[in-house]
Amino acid sequence: MIREFWTENYLSIRDRQCLNFEADGDSRGWLGTEVAEGMALNKVGVIFGANASGKSNMLKALKNVFRLLFLSADNRNKPVCSEAPFALTADAPTRMYVSFYADGIRYDYTIVYTTDHIVREELLYYPKKSKSLFYERDYTGADTQCRIKFGPSVGVKGRTLDALMENTLNNHSVLSTYGKVALAEDAVKLAALYNWIRTHVHGIVGNDPELPQLLKEVEENPRKKRFFIEMLKKADFSITGFSVVSNGDSDKVEFVSSTSDGVFSLTEATQSSGTIKYLQDLRYLYDAISGDHIYMLDELGEDLHYDLLFYYLQVFIANSDKSQLFITSQEMTLLSEELFNDNRQTIWFVEKSVETASSEYTRADKLGLHKNNSLYNAYRIGKFGAKPVLGSPFINLD
Repeated sequence: MIREFWTENYLSIRDRQCLNFEADGDSRGWLGTEVAEGMALNKVGVIFGANASGKSNMLKALKNVFRLLFLSADNRNKPVCSEAPFALTADAPTRMYVSFYADGIRYDYTIVYTTDHIVREELLYYPKKSKSLFYERDYTGADTQCRIKFGPSVGVKGRTLDALMENTLNNHSVLSTYGKVALAEDAVKLAALYNWIRTHVHGIVGNDPELPQLLKEVEENPRKKRFFIEMLKKADFSITGFSVVSNGDSDKVEFVSSTSDGVFSLTEATQSSGTIKYLQDLRYLYDAISGDHIYMLDELGEDLHYDLLFYYLQVFIANSDKSQLFITSQEMTLLSEELFNDNRQTIWFVEKSVETASSEYTRADKLGLHKNNSLYNAYRIGKFGAKPVLGSPFINLD
């Protein structure tokens, strides 16, 4: 689970912007979960803002810091895995930091990089509740090996260190090197962290499957299929089953609908975009409540009725343990729900600065609104900004 994240000089973000997910107060028992003694983290984070304000860019940055840790490169001439820096400071390096818990151990990762090389990265961890060096790495030149140093508690020995230095190119992280070379048994702690990211952090590699492929995988898991069908019934879609039918070189989905007049089948083409999107989003929900997973979803529920979106979030919160769901949304009505109004540390508002054209993020509990006042009403009337400023509806074309 992620404890804290910040970034600077990334896409629309110029100055350092931070998200902190430490839970306190009442959220410890409802929206929060304990990951270590004395440390509880929120399971949900929601970012609100106008179109083009930078909502999605924070999620992209959060995904990207894990991509940097996980994805290696086989060619030193490839650019560093990242989106562009802030346009007005394009010559300066991008900086990112993420603090997270993996298998009960806290890790703090900091990286500084330019378009073509990593300037510095440092990974700290807390194996026995005290801070220790996992590794640190510094750039030494375009045509030379980077300098890598491991902490003594990690147990990396000379031959493994040599292999890592030879195979860690200037455009990817030390940890990601584990994914492209065979290392000795003394790399066990690198392997554990690398595999944790691969298993638990989603959206950093690959594309989402098409619906036939997704439901074909669901059909192979009876427990997962029961969950999908149950959630479809609860969504009031009149869908009570589905099957994937092979038709030559392609697969087609057939849905079973039940009404008071009988049972009949419908093709995928007859279903609304909201129904298809809901089915695709159910795979995130299933993973999140059946294991420990981190998902970052842009505009979750944009094709869904509001009640169904809120129900989706309720199911996640009520049934997940150490999973996290970070989303962007324009559904202001979420702010009227007691669940979020009483747990404002899970909400952020973002807007573009007039002076710098960069995105600025503010957590809702830091806005000075009294706890008895409605977060929804205050946002609706523009007290927090993070809304579009619109002109007159009358247009003069002359």
